[in-house]
Amino acid sequence: MSYLNNPQLSEVKLKVLNSALHLFVEKGYFNTSIPDLVKHSGVSTGSIYHGFKDKQSIAEELMAQLLWQIEGEQNAVLAPEKDAWQQYYDLCRWLLETAQNHPHVSQFALRAQHKEFMPELAPICSSKPFIRLREVLERGMQQGLIREMNPMIAAASAYGGVLRLIQLSLDQMLSQPPLEYLDEITETCWRSVAADTEK
Repeated sequence: MSYLNNPQLSEVKLKVLNSALHLFVEKGYFNTSIPDLVKHSGVSTGSIYHGFKDKQSIAEELMAQLLWQIEGEQNAVLAPEKDAWQQYYDLCRWLLETAQNHPHVSQFALRAQHKEFMPELAPICSSKPFIRLREVLERGMQQGLIREMNPMIAAASAYGGVLRLIQLSLDQMLSQPPLEYLDEITETCWRSVAADTEK
């Protein structure tokens, strides 16, 4: 199932990038060849090289487009009138929905050894989508909903369990789809940072 849908990209580029997402997860970056991408995407070798310099540039564009699309989805989720708890809950629901409906996205974002094939890439935890996750918790501290603490510790506590649940889902270790655990995991993780432990 295709995930990337940036209307500013050509149909050919989108086909190649969505195929790369699938193949880099299923086969690994180093085991995926341009002929593999040709076969999977239906795009000719010449068209691939017309749009991309090489396989590494495909990987770099794939990561850039994923982060761009994820940021847009986050913006749609984070209605400004909601308090930090509701924003946190909605973000966790979005994370679990993505893992359930687009597991390749979660696998590539969370599991791929990006530095091995994109050595210049900044750590993914420093990307805008991950910064946004922390900003919600910092807003919670300002609202008095979360105890004052180091934002990185707050993020590890509040999102660590959710991300681990996603990993268990990707490993097919859960008996139900990820979203079935939404309320239980968010309430459990929120309690680890909440100022009011009754929330």
